[in-house]
Amino acid sequence: MFEYINKMLEEFSSDMEGTLKTPAANHLFMTYENCDILDEAKAQLFRHLMAKLLYLCRRTRHDIQKAIAFLCTRLNKLDKDEFKKLTRVMQYLCRTKNMKLTIDANEHPNWWVDSLYAINLDTRSHSGVYKTLGKGAKYSGSYKQKLNTKSSTEEELS
Repeated sequence: MFEYINKMLEEFSSDMEGTLKTPAANHLFMTYENCDILDEAKAQLFRHLMAKLLYLCRRTRHDIQKAIAFLCTRLNKLDKDEFKKLTRVMQYLCRTKNMKLTIDANEHPNWWVDSLYAINLDTRSHSGVYKTLGKGAKYSGSYKQKLNTKSSTEEELS
């Protein structure tokens, strides 16, 4: 996947400066009503790279999955803030493009599950799951829940 990442970085390189240690900032789930809309050329680039990033995060780069899952929910209403969030993911990929997926089995598999209550504009929650079989992720997922819930307890159960 090294060549795949390098191709994406070449496509995006004109809009990127520097590298970052994390794929998403604390304000990833914040959206702004009055932000400038992207021009059509940048919107097309955004959608093109999101399709490639979806493939990448499902195959080998589970570390960018949360950011990509959220940005996929914003494809209909692209603004400059979403483009900055995509730029952050790309800067992180630039820094970690040579990172390898490492999986090493042992006899103690672990599951981690977590949710954020009513984080999206439509008051739906966001959940994530991560499974290991020792070292490395065997399975991971990050998704917007399909139901609106009335409390964080109900959201954890859905």
